[in-house]
Amino acid sequence: VVERKIAAEEGKTRHDYGRDAFIDKIWQWKAESGGTITRQMRRLGNSVDWERERFTMDEGLSNAVKEVFVRLYKEDLIYRGKRLVNWDPKLRTAISDLEVENRESKGSMWHIRYPLADGAKTADGKDYLVVATTRPETLLGDTGVAVNPEDTRYKDLIGKSVVLPL
Repeated sequence: VVERKIAAEEGKTRHDYGRDAFIDKIWQWKAESGGTITRQMRRLGNSVDWERERFTMDEGLSNAVKEVFVRLYKEDLIYRGKRLVNWDPKLRTAISDLEVENRESKGSMWHIRYPLADGAKTADGKDYLVVATTRPETLLGDTGVAVNPEDTRYKDLIGKSVVLPL
């Protein structure tokens, strides 16, 4: 939220500020917006103990998060892996699914024939597979084609090879 705000209002990123100055911006946002959020929650009738209200960056909470993160890492419950990450190229940071702004756009669906290697054929006698994609530019990076093992047309092709159609 704060990153988007400073990008829109100042044309800057968190990297332009540095860690400490950016954290100051977060606290400033909290001072400006925290009351609004609390008022909205009260108007909605949230049943909470308002005496125990916390902010993500509160020292005690922040230290607890760090402590748990380190413990989970040491127990191999947190690790780096190859996963789909929502990346904001403007802010140069990962964002949550909730922060993704999905936009529909007109595009084309491309149907590309991948020739089967080594004389393989589909159950209906074709010597190729058709792959549908909206991103034909990724063709150069293709290293495999997956088929549904339950689909009788293709189950005999599992483990077979295709030829990159260039």
